[in-house]
Amino acid sequence: MTLVGFTALCPPLAAQTSSRARVEPVTTAKLGSPPAGSYAPMLARVIPAVVTIRVTTETMASVEIKPDGNPANAPRKIFARSGGSGVIVDAPNGHILTNNHVIDNAVSIEVVLSDGRIMSAKLIGRDIGSDLAVIEVTDRRLPQVAVGNSDKVRVGDVVAAIGNPFGLEGTATLGIVSALMRTEIGHEAFEDFLQIDAVINPGNSGGALVNARGELIGINTATGGRVGNVGIGFAIPINMARTIKAELISKGRMQRGAPGLVVEDLSYERAAELMSGTNRGAVVTGVVPGSPAAAAGIKPGAIVTEISGKPVRGAAEFNTRVFTVPLGSVLPIVIRENGKDTRHLLATAPITLSTTEHRLADDLGGIAGLVVSDIALGNPLYGDLRGSQVVRVPNGTHAASLGLKPGDVIVGLDDNNIRRTDQLLRYVDRAGMSYRLDIVRNGSPGWVRVTR
Repeated sequence: MTLVGFTALCPPLAAQTSSRARVEPVTTAKLGSPPAGSYAPMLARVIPAVVTIRVTTETMASVEIKPDGNPANAPRKIFARSGGSGVIVDAPNGHILTNNHVIDNAVSIEVVLSDGRIMSAKLIGRDIGSDLAVIEVTDRRLPQVAVGNSDKVRVGDVVAAIGNPFGLEGTATLGIVSALMRTEIGHEAFEDFLQIDAVINPGNSGGALVNARGELIGINTATGGRVGNVGIGFAIPINMARTIKAELISKGRMQRGAPGLVVEDLSYERAAELMSGTNRGAVVTGVVPGSPAAAAGIKPGAIVTEISGKPVRGAAEFNTRVFTVPLGSVLPIVIRENGKDTRHLLATAPITLSTTEHRLADDLGGIAGLVVSDIALGNPLYGDLRGSQVVRVPNGTHAASLGLKPGDVIVGLDDNNIRRTDQLLRYVDRAGMSYRLDIVRNGSPGWVRVTR
C-alpha cells in the first residue's frame, strides 16, 4: 500500500456562517468519563476549539529545464484557495496548532470558528520535518481544548477525530487507536504517528484527535489512501507536537542537533554477529569526533535500544527521537553492548553529518556519471526537503547535457516520490527508455526529460 497524506480542502463559501454570530462566554468544563451511550457532552466541549483554516496560496509552476540549465519558460505564479483544520491550544495568546501542509505557501490565512466568527491569522512558525505549524489570531475570546498525555495512549483506546472534511465544519468521527509509534509511512521526515481507524478525509488535516474524556492527544495529519478514507489514519502525538510548538513560538523554527551517532537498522545477521541479545534497535556505524557521544565513549557496533523512555526499533525511530527535540536537549539513551545495557545522558549538539556520495553507474544511461547524496544534518535543507541532492555533474557525461546543476534536489521520477538516494538508484534502474525527473532548485520546482 502506498501511504500518502491527504489534501486539505477549502470549505465551500455556502458553508460559511455570519461573522456577527453571538459569542458565547468561554467556560472550563470538568473532564470525566462520557455518559453511557453518548459522547455528545464531550464533543460539545471540544468542537468549538476546532477551527476551519482557509488559505490563499502562491506557488511557482514547475518548468522544464533546458540543456543549458535555464528554464525553458519564465516561471509562472499559481494562486489557489485551499485549507484544512486547526486546534486552539492557547486561547490567552490566540495560538492555533495545525499542519504545515495546511498553511504551506500561504499569502493570507483566515480562521473560521464554530460560532461563525471569521478572523485573519498570521504565521508564527512552522516545521516541515514534522508537518506542524502555529498560527495566531488577535481575538482572545476563544474556547480552548484540554491537552492530554499521548504517552499514556494505548492500542484500543476510544478516540474521536474532529475537523472540517470537505468543508463540513465540526465533523466528528469515532474509532480506536489501532497502533502506536508508526514510522516510515513516508508522509513526514520525522514520524511517530498514532494510527487510528476513526474516519478522516480531506480537510481533516490539522484537526483534533481526542480521547474519550475530550483531551487532545494528537493532530490529525494523514490517511492511508490516495483518495478518500480506507480505515487507516495517522495523527502526530500531542507530546511531540507540544515540544515543537514551544520552539516554533519562541524561535519561529525548529533548531535541530544530534548526539553524534551515525546509525542504521539492526539486521538479524548483524544482531547475531554482535551477540546482542536483541533483534530490534539502531546499530551505531559511526561516532562524530568531539561529539557528546564520543565523549561518552560510545563505539561503533553499539546498539541504541531506547531514547527518552521509548523503544528504538530502527534508524527511523532513532532519527525521530533525536530530531523532534530542540537543539541542546539532553536525551536519556540506552545502549546495548556485549549483551549488557548502559544508560547515558547525551546532549544534542550542532553537528554536521557526512553523507555517502553515489556515482550513477554507466549502465544507467541518461544520468550515468551523476554524483548524488542524501540530505544530512548540517545541510540547510535538512528536515525541510527530502530527496537526493546533486553533488557533481561531471563534464562529458550525458547527465551534463540535461541541465542539472550541483545543489539540485531530485524529488521524483515520473509518478514516484524520491526521498532518499537509494530510492533514486532503484527507480532509475527500473525506468524505461524515457522518464521525467522532478527537481527543486533554489526552492523552485522544475523538471528534466531523460532518455537512455
